[in-house]
This record gives sequence, structure tokens and C-alpha cells, in this order.
Amino acid sequence: MKIMRLFSSPRLARGLSGVAIFFAALPFSAQQANAPLLTDDQVLQHLNDVITWYRNIKTQVEPAGLPTDALYQANAESIAAQVVTDAFASAENAAPLFPNDNNASATSTSRQQLLKFLEDTKAHNAALQQQITQLNNQISVAPRRNVQALTEQRDRLQGELDLGQSMVGALTQLTQTSNPIAVNAKQSQKDKQNPEKTQVPQNGFAASVAQLKSSVPEVFNPGTKPSTPASSPQSTPSNGLLGQLRRLYTQSLTLHELDTLTDQTARLEDLINNMRTPLRNAMKETVQQGRALSAAADNPQAGQAVPTRQDFDALAAKFNQLAAVEIPLSKEAAALEESKANLLDWRASIAGQYGSILRSIFITVAVLLGILGILLLVSNLWKRAIFRYVTDARRRRQFLVVRRFVIGFLIGLVLIFSVVSEFSSLATFAGFITAGLAVGLQTILLCVAAYFFLIGRYGIRVGDRISIAGVTGDVIDVGFVRFYLLELSGTGADLHPTGRIVAFANSVLFQSTTPMFRQVPGTAYTWHEVAISLQPSGNYELVESIMLDVVNNAYKKYQETLDRQHGNLERRYELPLAPLKPTAQLQLTSSGLEAVVRYPVSLQNSTETDEEITRNLIQKINRNTEMSASVQGLPQIRSVIRS
Repeated sequence: MKIMRLFSSPRLARGLSGVAIFFAALPFSAQQANAPLLTDDQVLQHLNDVITWYRNIKTQVEPAGLPTDALYQANAESIAAQVVTDAFASAENAAPLFPNDNNASATSTSRQQLLKFLEDTKAHNAALQQQITQLNNQISVAPRRNVQALTEQRDRLQGELDLGQSMVGALTQLTQTSNPIAVNAKQSQKDKQNPEKTQVPQNGFAASVAQLKSSVPEVFNPGTKPSTPASSPQSTPSNGLLGQLRRLYTQSLTLHELDTLTDQTARLEDLINNMRTPLRNAMKETVQQGRALSAAADNPQAGQAVPTRQDFDALAAKFNQLAAVEIPLSKEAAALEESKANLLDWRASIAGQYGSILRSIFITVAVLLGILGILLLVSNLWKRAIFRYVTDARRRRQFLVVRRFVIGFLIGLVLIFSVVSEFSSLATFAGFITAGLAVGLQTILLCVAAYFFLIGRYGIRVGDRISIAGVTGDVIDVGFVRFYLLELSGTGADLHPTGRIVAFANSVLFQSTTPMFRQVPGTAYTWHEVAISLQPSGNYELVESIMLDVVNNAYKKYQETLDRQHGNLERRYELPLAPLKPTAQLQLTSSGLEAVVRYPVSLQNSTETDEEITRNLIQKINRNTEMSASVQGLPQIRSVIRS
């Protein structure tokens, strides 16, 4: 009766009333006497979900490189460890709530379920191993910019595979433990070896909880280091466009991972609330039963049994048993809510930085386009100024080449300094590229280098007549790699186009065995000679005089032009040169004595001049008897400069 008075005291009534008020807002449904509040499969599934969520918290999120990432990640891992601790505390206290049926059918059903779960876990591990192998193959051939992301994805899958292998080991031992024959055999063997320390083996649920608990030793043994892959070191933030794009991509992945973890946390929280609902209903029913027992003890009714101490003790034990399961679950739900808030704050921090980087990229691209537009405008103005103020075609071509080179170089610098962020790596890469290009494109590079010699002071211009490698022709084009000639051919001093274009590589300029001959800049004349064979007894003085008069008469027509070119040549090179004028001389050849008159002739009028001299000499020979007796045959006109 003393115990009855204790349970019916006002203080206990006030306490039970407070608990009843706490559960008043919850929906109430009467529990069946033989219906379990929770099932072992439900609790084990809850533990598996919590462990998976805990592993994802530790390995799935890739830090975006912000200063606050370490703080948010440490907070998330600490909360996740607390969630795991509360989940196992609730699971260990939930074992008495399950019916303990030892019949063969229940054991067989439980073992079949464990075997099915073991096979599913093995299949999942095999799929993870296949994905890791595929990622390793992709890493070996992937571009450098994708290697880091693929490596981190492989490391996360490896962490999940390690967890799966631990679960396979635990489930394997669990299936062996759930086998009654094997358990009895092992227990009998232990009893024979240690008869004084015979212990009752744990049932299947307790063994499963113990095995799952051993898969997270770092939570329950703080000194144990987890076998999770180390996160890759974050590179120094860069202001280059490529660096900003890489950071933007990393932060977008982190935002996606945080969203996924937030959804997982919400689903896990819903699962826990569903588990808590029947427990809270049972606790509410227990409180109501306690109040009913107290009322029956204070006001006993006729014909009704008075509640005994055992009734109150049984009710208190039931309430404590339910509270031991529900309280850790409530702590776990609160920790999950805190974890979700931490993940949302983490996401808000990264989202703010994401927007800042996105704006910075837009500004960088806008500035880059503006600078490129200014350079193109300067290029266009430069080109117009060249065509307006430079009238010489050769100088105009040189200025246009310089314009293209300068503008292209500046555009390249702008692109490099705006896009590239790691100049040390760029220098190393550029060194290897330059060495490879120098070896593989040495001929082309030599041609490009020769181009600047060809357009120099003593180079060639379009319209020049040159002789190179036995080919004489007029230059029609000079490119970076090749120059082209309109081939000229003929007999003697008469040259005419053949209709063929000859292409030479610019590098021919550096070949000592292939000299190139061209006119001096500002001159357009060459030397011809007219020769007549003489009789041994002929009047060679008369022949020389007549030939020189004929040549001088033809030379007077373009003498002024050639004298001006000759004077410009002397002033340009500051050298005294012999004057341009026809000269006559006698010379002995293999065929006899010849009278030769050598004279300069304009390249534009060489054919007309030679024809005029030939006609006049033939007329003189035919009209002058003494000259006709002094010569042998007809006059010959030859080019003094051989190609």
C-alpha cells in the first residue's frame, strides 16, 4: 500500500500529467498486445541508412576551396558522428521490444533474409568495382583538365566499396551466427574448452547491430583513424579565366553534392519520425495507464481489484524501456535537423561565392572583348593610314606585314594573360612545344626567317628580274614560305616569258650552292655587245668607228634615263662608279679577230635597241665597200651578263 500511495502522490500525478501534455498533440492509436512497435528489419535498415549517410558526409562533398569549408566540414562530420552514436544507442535498447521466437520457421526466415541482403551487398560491391575499373581506364587517357574530377570520383567510389566490403564481412559472420547448427556447434566447442566461462550467445539482431557498429570504429573509438581517402589539396585561387572556370565548375559540383546530402538528410529524418510515432503513442498510452492505476488506487471501487506494486513496477519498466529507445531517436532527429541547417548554411556560403565568380567571369570576358575590339579598330585605322600615306608599293607591303605581326602578337598576349593563370606551368609547356616545333618545322621556320631577308634592303620585290638556280625570271609574288617567278627564256639577249611559274622556298637564300642574282634597287639596265668577225687584212679601225657611231645613235634615246639611274646608284652607295657609255675593242677569239662594241641597254627597250643596231649595221656594210671587204659574215648581238 506504501508503493500504491507513492504512485498516487500529487508529485507523481503532476509528472505524469506533464508527460501526458507533451504527448497530447500526437495522434493516438491503441497498440495491439501482440503487435511489435518496431521490427528488427526496420531498425537494421535504419542503421544501414545512417551509416551510408555518415559515409557520404565524410567523402561525398568536395570542398570548393573557401576558407569556411574546413569549418563547415568539421561541423558536419561531428554532427554525423553524433547521429551514428544516437542511432546505435536506440538500436541496442530496442532489442527487448522484439518478440523472441526460437522456432525453426522464424530462424529460417531470418537467415534467408540475411542471405538475400548479403547477396545484394556483394552484387553492389561488384558493380562498384566495375565502375572503379572504368574510371581508372578513363583517367589513363583523359585530358589533364578532367583527371582531378575523375580521380576524386574514383576515391569516393573506393570509400563506398570499402564500406560495402566491411558490410559483407559482417553479414557473412552474421549468417553463420544465425545458423542454429553452427551456433550450437561453436558454443559446444567453447563450453568444452572453457566450462567455467560458459556464456549465452547473442541473438541474431544483437549480433547484426554489433557487426554494423564495428564498421564505423572511428565513431566509437576516437583513436582509430578512418580508412577514407584523403581529400585532394586545393590549389591557390587564380584570377585567370581558366582558373575561374575551373573554380566555378568545382563549386557547381559541390552545390549539387550538398543538395543531394540535404535530401538524404531529410529522408533519413522522415524515417526516424516514422519510427518515433508508434513509440510516442505507446508512451502516451503508458502514461494514461499509469494515471488510471493511480486513480484506481486512490478511489477503489467495489468489485474491482486494487492495483498492486507489481502493476506499477511493470508499467514503469515498460515506460523506461520505451523511453530508452525513443530518447536517442529524438536526439538523432535533433542532430539531423542541425546537420541539415549546417548543410544549408554551407550551401549558402558557396552559392554566394559562386555568384561572385560568375560575375567576375562576365566582367573578364567583357573586358577581353573590349580590348580585342580596340586592337581590331587600331588595326583597321593603321591599315587605312598605310594606304593613304604610303605610296610606294614595296614600302606599303612591308608596313602591312609589320601591322599583321604587331596586332597578332598583341592579341596573343591579351588572350594568354586573360585566359592562362599558372604561368610557371605555361612556361614549361611552352618550352617543350617550342623545342618540338623547332625540330619538326625547322624547314618552315627557316623559310619564315629568310622571308625577312628577302623583303629587306637588298631583298627582292615584285617586278624584279632575278636569276637563281639556273632560272631567270620576273618576281610576281613573295610569301612567308615561298616566292614565285615568271620564267623567262630565249636565245642570246632576247628573253621572253615561257608561260610557266617557278616556285622557290625562301630557305634557298641560305644555300651557298644556289646563289641569287638580281638588279641593284633603282636600276633597270643591262649590258649587251655587238660583235663582227674581221678579215685579217681588213680596215678594223673603220669597222670600229662605224660600229661605235651606230651604237651611240641608238644609245642617245635612253641615255638620260640610264645616267639618272647611275647617279642615284652612286649617291646611294657613296661609291665612284665608271660612267655608262658604249666602248669598242678588238679581241682575238678561236675563230679569228673580232670587233666588239659593249653598250648599256634599258631592260624595257632592249629588244627594240638591239634590232635598231642590227639593221643600221647591215645597211652600213651593204653601202660601204671598204667595210664590206673588211668583215666576215653578219653582226652578232650577245648578252654580256650570263644567267
